[in-house]
This record gives sequence, C-alpha cells and structure tokens, in this order.
Amino acid sequence: MDIQEIRRYIEVGSGYIEVDRSYPEKYKGLCRRIYIRENKIQIDFCTEQDIELNEGETTFYFVYTSFEDVIKSAESFLKKSVSEWTNYNRTWNEWYFPQADRDAYIKLWKDLQSHALDFPHSFNSFYINNYMARGVFLGLINPEDDFEWTVELFEKINELDRNFTEY
Repeated sequence: MDIQEIRRYIEVGSGYIEVDRSYPEKYKGLCRRIYIRENKIQIDFCTEQDIELNEGETTFYFVYTSFEDVIKSAESFLKKSVSEWTNYNRTWNEWYFPQADRDAYIKLWKDLQSHALDFPHSFNSFYINNYMARGVFLGLINPEDDFEWTVELFEKINELDRNFTEY
C-alpha cells in the first residue's frame, strides 16, 4: 500500500480505508479494525454479531491536524510503515472470529475506564461513538454493575461528553 492508494480511497472511494484487522487475545471474540480517514484514525472493536447486525461496535475516532499527522501516528501505533499495511477494503468479507468470551466487552470497557487501552498518540481530540463506552470512560457507568438507562444518565453523558483531548 502507498499514500496515493490511501488518498484515493478517502477522496474518491468510500471516505476511509481499513488498514489493520486483528483479534486481541485479551478481548477474545472481538475484532479490532483500524481505519484511516481524512485527518482521523478510527478504531472499531466488534463481535461477529455486531457485523451481522451492522450495529453495536465500539468506535473511537482520533482527530489530527493533518493527513500527514494521521499517517505518522498510525505508523507509530501499528509499528509498521504504510508499505506494510493491508488494504482490507478489498477483503471486506474475510472474517475470522474466535469463540467469544462473553465478558469481552466488559474487559474492553474496564481497560477504557482505567486508561489501559492501547491507542494512538499525538491526537488533538478523540470521540467515542456509543453511550455505554462514553459513560464508562467518563466514570458514570461501572461496566460490571447492573444499571438502568435513564434520561438523566443520557443527559449527564451528553453534558460531560464532547471531544476529549486527553486519555
């Protein structure tokens, strides 16, 4: 892969390119996908069911000043140069999900809450796509507790949550 191929996918194609796909042993049953977008790195964690339903994944968006900063940060995060990346947009249906650990998302959310997830560096801000993960990150939800979704909880998450600048 090269920079021109990445730019073509972003500017003319789908608006993103998936450059990494892995199955972290710690979160057995989850797939971690990494996308490059214009001025963003996107990291998804999803299960096979999330893919089948086309919903439910937890997504993190890391915003940068420039496309060049995105590439530099992604290379550092992946510990691979662009030339070593794979274009997974071409292989959209090639999936392998190990037997799921039913607590995989709880483990992921606990690591998010304790700031133990491995994320890219040097971003300007980041955003989390779903309320559960945002509530966990903000310390409003303990992923191991039973809790009830209320209007007040949604409002509190919205009040505290905009674009984060620190992790």
